[in-house]
Amino acid sequence: MCQAVDALIDVELKKVYNSKKSKKMERGIAFPTCISVDATMGHFSPLKDDSFALEDGAMAKIMTGCHFDGFAANAAVTVVVGEAKVGEKKADVIMAAYHAHKAAQRKIKEGATNSEVTAAIATVCEEYKVNPVEGVLSHKLKKHFIDGNDVIINKETGEQRVEEF
Repeated sequence: MCQAVDALIDVELKKVYNSKKSKKMERGIAFPTCISVDATMGHFSPLKDDSFALEDGAMAKIMTGCHFDGFAANAAVTVVVGEAKVGEKKADVIMAAYHAHKAAQRKIKEGATNSEVTAAIATVCEEYKVNPVEGVLSHKLKKHFIDGNDVIINKETGEQRVEEF
């Protein structure tokens, strides 16, 4: 699946910005497709020899990214595999992630701080009685650079903190 999505991105990228003026614009995969299943938190992309089947009822996050002229755009979606109904805890995790994302989006505006975004994530997670994942950072993007110094931390701990901006 990872290779198929990467191949699809390559094909689709050739269809845009293909005029004589923009044809030479650099474009391609900015982040290889990853599929993180259930307790795997992120950036899992199995090698061809390590392939496995997704089981019915598994929760899978699919993440990928492309770039135009060095400016990356990453996207991710979480899905439940197959037709199985998810248990209450998985449903809570999915809904908490969705609403925490929406709350974080509302906080990202002029005059707000990264600490306010982290607090919004924590508030939503408390409501659903789940925990945000420690060690996850959202980085400010720049041209040809996907992990800038300005970051939003998913959950601060005694050992894991970031500078406020």
